[in-house]
Amino acid sequence: MHFNDTLYKLGFSPIEATVFMTLCKHGSLTGYEASKLTGISRSNVYAALYSLQDKGKCFASEGEPTKYIPISKEELLLTTRREMEQTLSEIEAHFPRPVITNEPYLTIRGYEHVIHKIKNHILLCESHLYIMSTLSDITSLQDELIQISNNHKVIVMCDAPLDLGQHIKSYVHTRPIEGFYMIIDTKSVITGDLNGEDAQCLYSTNESLVHLMRSSFKTALDMINLQA
Repeated sequence: MHFNDTLYKLGFSPIEATVFMTLCKHGSLTGYEASKLTGISRSNVYAALYSLQDKGKCFASEGEPTKYIPISKEELLLTTRREMEQTLSEIEAHFPRPVITNEPYLTIRGYEHVIHKIKNHILLCESHLYIMSTLSDITSLQDELIQISNNHKVIVMCDAPLDLGQHIKSYVHTRPIEGFYMIIDTKSVITGDLNGEDAQCLYSTNESLVHLMRSSFKTALDMINLQA
């Protein structure tokens, strides 16, 4: 990921991101200098500079010619954290009360979206969690699994030995594992494929599917115990 993409997430426009990065590299610049260095028209550069000032991301010096100085990395980090905390507080306080829907099957596509869905439901787990997948998939979730393991029952089944600490029970499946399977509190399941950008998963609260996956998981666990 390019740093410009990170700035876009913070609300910078493409031109603002380019101008800001140029200021950061050179310390301070006039609008004319920034225009020459970026190849962006002077009018668009000045518009971006005025917008960056409004957002508190750069400041104008006194005197002639006016130069523009970006905030430091440390200030950007502190400001971003402060703004994010405020945004989270506003979401917490004002998020609309949802109407309860009865949609038993939801499809999530794209690796980033799938991973976010899985990690979110690990952290939203109330009591117990069962996961069966490959070692690489489970390793990518280890921070969230360890975070809930002190006061949740977590059982992991994968295709190779795995140690996530004393609070997580892990087992090596007797056969190769294809796909990803997770049961959350015997209330919902996530199953699918985590391979690359084409990753997709099914999230479901359907009782029959939850029961089927739970039975399959228990059968696999019984086979492991019999062969131990």
